[in-house]
Amino acid sequence: MTSSPQDQIHPLLRPIALAAATQPSMAQMSVQETRADMAARTAARVPGPNIDNVFDLAVPGPHGEIPLRIYQPDGAAGVTMAFHGGGWLMGNLDSFDAVCRNLAKDSGLAVVSVDYRLAPEHPFPAALDDAWAATCWVARHGRQHGLQTARMTVFGESAGGNLAAVVCLLARDHAGPPLLAQALVYPATDARQEADSLSRYAEGFMQRKDDVAHAFRTYALNHGVPPSAWKLSPLLAASHAGLPPAIVITAECDAVRDDGEAYAMKLAEAGVAANCVRYQGMLHTFYSMRGKLEAAALAQRQVADMLRTAVENG
Repeated sequence: MTSSPQDQIHPLLRPIALAAATQPSMAQMSVQETRADMAARTAARVPGPNIDNVFDLAVPGPHGEIPLRIYQPDGAAGVTMAFHGGGWLMGNLDSFDAVCRNLAKDSGLAVVSVDYRLAPEHPFPAALDDAWAATCWVARHGRQHGLQTARMTVFGESAGGNLAAVVCLLARDHAGPPLLAQALVYPATDARQEADSLSRYAEGFMQRKDDVAHAFRTYALNHGVPPSAWKLSPLLAASHAGLPPAIVITAECDAVRDDGEAYAMKLAEAGVAANCVRYQGMLHTFYSMRGKLEAAALAQRQVADMLRTAVENG
């Protein structure tokens, strides 16, 4: 019997991949449809654990207030800024709620989830401006809300991984806020879109190559931003020296797998401690499937352990 490329997919994820293959791609849907689809997936997820103190806050940004949701376990020794995924086009505080609750519980750190502005209404650099402004605000004012801002880290998933990586570059170049670690989950790091994984996993693996292209176009490329711009493509920054230690989580069967692994290699080549972990048989978005997928729980605990250790040693 001959095997198909889909045989690489973990058996628990094959039905999801097959179902996704029968649906329109993100590029074929309206932004309202994509956001409704994400809301439906969010509603179907296992909710996160209770955290001692959870509250919403709006902080000043470059073009209006930025909503935050803060998850504060008792005795939290540090803070993680958290940036959700969704191709810069969808996602919000609710879509990232379970992930952030699990991160706060597993790490013991306070987690600050950032509801950055989305394209196409707010194209590049709106999302990045909000991510950076929120990080700077928390560093300056978070103590007023009981946050231990002397020990800050960042975490992001997919498009949020892109934002987290660029926030670290900005923090280095602006001499602060000091960040102790970065956790990047299948981050998009190269808008040139030339990686082998984009072709290998172009169709039939839930996220399509066309979805990646659509996200980059809608967020930035259709607005005159060159793919080589490092604030869009952190892989192409002139230097990666002096950045905080990193854990990079990738999924084997993911069109942007090579983006994350190339970024981890760039960090290591620049002398940054970087641990890259590829989860075999996994698809893009697997990280949020805790409660249904043991690999998701393992990856989430791995991220939490790394961030907690960085704070303890910071």
